[in-house]
Amino acid sequence: MILLVSSTTNGLIEHWVAPDNIARITEAGVSSQWHGTRSFVYLFDGSMIECRETASDIVYAISKARGEG
Repeated sequence: MILLVSSTTNGLIEHWVAPDNIARITEAGVSSQWHGTRSFVYLFDGSMIECRETASDIVYAISKARGEG
């Protein structure tokens, strides 16, 4: 499991996600980054998490969770 953090108006939300459930990771654009969203993580169930972590940080966490890094 890897930890992904998203921001809300009420604070931060922690999401624990299995690396195998991640379908795609996209780096956020400038406007989203201005508001604290660094990347978008799309899951196979169709949901999306707006993360404070960068796409490269998430890829690193996935490789560590799989024992590759």
